[in-house]
Amino acid sequence: MHLGDTSRNNLRRSSSLWAGVILVVLLVGIVNYFGWKYHQRFDWTASRLYTLSDKSEAVLATLDRDVEAFVLMDSGDELYDPARELLSRYDAASARFSVRLVDAQKNLLEAQQLVDRFELNRLNVVVFDSEAGRRVIDAADLAEYDYSGMQMGQAPQMSGFKGESAFTSALLDLMESRKPKILFTVGHGELGLDDFSPRGLSALRDLLGKDNFEMEEWQLLGQTGVPAGVDLIVIAGPTSTFLAPELALLRSHLESGGRLLVMIDPTLDDAGMVETGLESMLVDFGVTVGYDIVVDPANPLPFFGAETIFVDSYGDHVITRPLDQAQLPVIVPLGRSVTAAQTAGLEIVELLRTSSEGWGETDLVNLDRVELGDADLGGPVPLGVAVERPAEEDAADENGVAGQVEEHDSASQPDGAEPGGAPAGEPAPEPAAGAGAERPTLRLVVLGDSDLASNGQMQGAPNATFMANTMNWLVERETLVSIPPKRPEQVRLSLTGGELRGVTWTALVLLPGLALAAGVFVYRKRRR
Repeated sequence: MHLGDTSRNNLRRSSSLWAGVILVVLLVGIVNYFGWKYHQRFDWTASRLYTLSDKSEAVLATLDRDVEAFVLMDSGDELYDPARELLSRYDAASARFSVRLVDAQKNLLEAQQLVDRFELNRLNVVVFDSEAGRRVIDAADLAEYDYSGMQMGQAPQMSGFKGESAFTSALLDLMESRKPKILFTVGHGELGLDDFSPRGLSALRDLLGKDNFEMEEWQLLGQTGVPAGVDLIVIAGPTSTFLAPELALLRSHLESGGRLLVMIDPTLDDAGMVETGLESMLVDFGVTVGYDIVVDPANPLPFFGAETIFVDSYGDHVITRPLDQAQLPVIVPLGRSVTAAQTAGLEIVELLRTSSEGWGETDLVNLDRVELGDADLGGPVPLGVAVERPAEEDAADENGVAGQVEEHDSASQPDGAEPGGAPAGEPAPEPAAGAGAERPTLRLVVLGDSDLASNGQMQGAPNATFMANTMNWLVERETLVSIPPKRPEQVRLSLTGGELRGVTWTALVLLPGLALAAGVFVYRKRRR
């Protein structure tokens, strides 16, 4: 009888034990299932380093093909962890995006296979592969570095992580079937796309190439219309006057719903400021370009003159919103005022402004002694505006603006040209990107400086972000509004020798000792 009771007790204990084990396994399984299906990721960094921007989320939400990212980087590289973590956010945001991590030092065979497959000539890259092709992103393009400490023997420090901008641009490049086309005018002293000097636009060309733009220079004189398929015309820093037929073509292009970016500098000669002809044309579109030089004593750039300023006051516009939120200033080496006027049918927003202490200096003879006068434009002084005419107004007012366009075209177009700027016998220009059946929205940006887009200033992230945002807004690619670099956190814990010994003893002796003592205490108590 005693043996039977013992057996039953053992059976009950073993049954209870196994039931508990099965219950724990089930609970763990349920928790893991819900954690897999309804997981949530958090970014605890102060700069939100791993939080995707609205642009990236919009691109991932519209991803229409499978894309696999191959990270071919050394796990010891300082960019490996930020790139891996950021790409995991992309993976979690879209079922059509996946990531494969390949440590070239540990998995040499797999790395070599991928090098052969993608025809790479180097490692330390991230490859985006899809049925539409592939894009290779060099690790050097994922970060900005501060080299100021090298004179003191210090290694370069990462000052900004550009991974999200590079990855999202690569996705957009794979998704778009057509590249928006930009024409940069020449023949009036404009900045050149192939000019690598500080006054050239080669850095802007490379930047826009990453956003999937097609660019070429265009001789405006002698043209009877804008070529078909052009999305945007850019006039960057003209130093001579546009002729009447050229101005008529540009006016017709805008009135028919075209896109134009004008960067017009305060160019001086013996007679004063050079008149380009664009000033009078822009007045009809609600923009007044001042005959002045803007100064801002409150926002000077160290080691430069009063005319070189940084702008950290922005209007509420999709172009400048990311810069305003990130508190990034745009450098303006030499600018003139660009003010907006209330014009029926046009929406005009100031983009860049000086502080309240800035002004537009109109005394161009005594520039060695700059001071605010009665004739000067008081601050805050706008340095750029964005103009838009909504498309619905084009369709609603067929006898209004549209009638004016036809009247102007017939009066001002060169002989042999059709209304709208197309040569006789040739098709009219194609609508800009994003347009429907009705005439596309007129979009115009006027900036009082072209140097802010030159090679000398494009090395800074704010100017590059501002120019990329401007181009993308003009061709109605708001989802491509650029993503500013994010500042990585440099967290260091400095301990003295005594503090380090205290941490060591606590972690290796005190805590394990307390756990052991608690176990002995519980064991002895249960034995009683």
